[in-house]
Amino acid sequence: MKKEMGQMNVIYPLPVVLVTTHDSKGVDNIITVAWTTNVSSEKPYVCISIGGNKLSLRNIKETKDFVINIPGQKLLKKVDFCGENHGDGMNKFKECNLTGLKASITGSKLIAECPVNIECMVKEIYIIESGNLIIGEIVKTHADKEIITGDGSIDLLKLNPVVYSQKTYYSIKEAVAKRGFSKSI
Repeated sequence: MKKEMGQMNVIYPLPVVLVTTHDSKGVDNIITVAWTTNVSSEKPYVCISIGGNKLSLRNIKETKDFVINIPGQKLLKKVDFCGENHGDGMNKFKECNLTGLKASITGSKLIAECPVNIECMVKEIYIIESGNLIIGEIVKTHADKEIITGDGSIDLLKLNPVVYSQKTYYSIKEAVAKRGFSKSI
């Protein structure tokens, strides 16, 4: 028997990422975002959602770029810190002892300690109720060589990402099947 739950966000788990931004004066910020997804693969686009009028959103609106940095579990305390603290008046790179690297295309920095960094240029921003849906065109992706497989994809288990569900962080432990495995039923 099913129980009606009302209107709820239950599409979980979601990847936890660190989004880096900057303002027109070159002041950097980091925000933790769990509401992120791929939007298109033909020409690669991603989407992030930032609530309210946070510093990172203001930076993205001003400079039209951002970087999605995918952390491994060893950065979890820093990931949580960046999500629990506002960037106004705080240098999160310094507070978390994270290294900002110059990006290839965007003005926003890559986080050296994150195994994957995705440079994005803003395509659209939509305001939906209390959320801001930011669509970014992926203009360059960087990855640590140690996590790249022979076919050029990312080994998720070596990346060891953090996923998020209902105010709790989780890990990914194993691959259970490859897409298309059911074709031979």
